[in-house]
Amino acid sequence: MDKLAVVSQKGGPGKTTTTVNLAAGLALAGYKVLVADIEPQAQAGAALGVRLGEADLEKSLGLKLQFAAQGVRTSLRDCIIPRSDLLTQRKSKGKLDLLASEQATMANAQHLLHSAGVSKIHVLRDLLAELEDDYDFAVFDTPPAVQSLNGVALAASDFALTLCAPKGATIEGAVAMMSTIQHVSTHTNGASDPQYLGALLNMAHPMSDWTNEEVDVRNQMVDSGLLPFVTEIREDGRISGSYQKGIPAVIGFARASCGKQYAQLLQEVLGRMDSPRNEWDIALSADELLDAADAAAAAKVPNQQATEASRV
Repeated sequence: MDKLAVVSQKGGPGKTTTTVNLAAGLALAGYKVLVADIEPQAQAGAALGVRLGEADLEKSLGLKLQFAAQGVRTSLRDCIIPRSDLLTQRKSKGKLDLLASEQATMANAQHLLHSAGVSKIHVLRDLLAELEDDYDFAVFDTPPAVQSLNGVALAASDFALTLCAPKGATIEGAVAMMSTIQHVSTHTNGASDPQYLGALLNMAHPMSDWTNEEVDVRNQMVDSGLLPFVTEIREDGRISGSYQKGIPAVIGFARASCGKQYAQLLQEVLGRMDSPRNEWDIALSADELLDAADAAAAAKVPNQQATEASRV
C-alpha cells in the first residue's frame, strides 16, 4: 500500500478537495483506496458524504489514535466506512473507503500525541500495518500548520505533496512544509522517509486573468524549488459545490474541465511516484509562460499578414 499525505502549513489552499479527488480518481482507475481524515474539522469525511455524530464516536479515527497513543491495543478494521457507492455512476471496479474524523476525539488525540512527543509519532503507521494488503493506496488529509497530527501523518507516509494558492502568503508555508517533509527521516531516526513530490497550484486562473500577485506566486514556486506540478487546478464553483454534495468533482464532473484537471494531476502524481526527480516535468514560471505567449503572438502576426497578402 502506497501512502500519500496532502499537507499544507496554511489553511485554505484546498488540501481536502485535493485529497478526496486524488483518492476518488485512484478508485475510478480501479485501485483499492483508503482515505484517512486526520483533521479535527473532519472535512474529508464531509467531502465524501460522511459526518460522524455523537452516536458514531466509536468509528472515529481520532478515538483509535487516542487508544494507540495511550498504549491500548486497537484495530482500524471496525471503523472503516465504505464509500464505493460513490463510484457506481462511473461503473468503476475500484474500492473507496474512509477512516473518518470527529472534532472532539481528534482534538483529544492531538493533545495526547503532543504530550507524548516523538515517542508516539509512529502510531498511525503501526495501525495501518494490518491493512497493508487490503489497499493499493491510502491518502491522508491533514490539518494546517506543523503539529503532532501532521507529524503522525508524515511518519506514516511514503509520499507527500503540498499546495499553494494564488496568494503570496502560501509560498512561505509551502516552503516550510517542504522542509518539514524532507526532515521526517531525521525526526524518526530513519524509520520514515516520505518522498516530496512537489507543490500544486490550486484555485489558479487563466493567463488573461492573472494578477501581479499570481504572477509572483507562480515565479516563486519555481524559484523556491517547490517543484510545481505542470497541472494546475483552476478556480471553479463546481469543486466547492461538489464538497457540499459529498461527491468529489472527479466523479460528479468527470467530463468537465475541473474533473479532467484532477485526472491529469493524478497521472502526474503517479508518474512522479514511479520516476526519479530528474525525469519530472516541472511547471514553467509565469515569466517563462508570458514570454512564450508573447513569442507565439509575434509569430502569428507575420503569418496573418502573409495570408492576407496571398489573397490580394
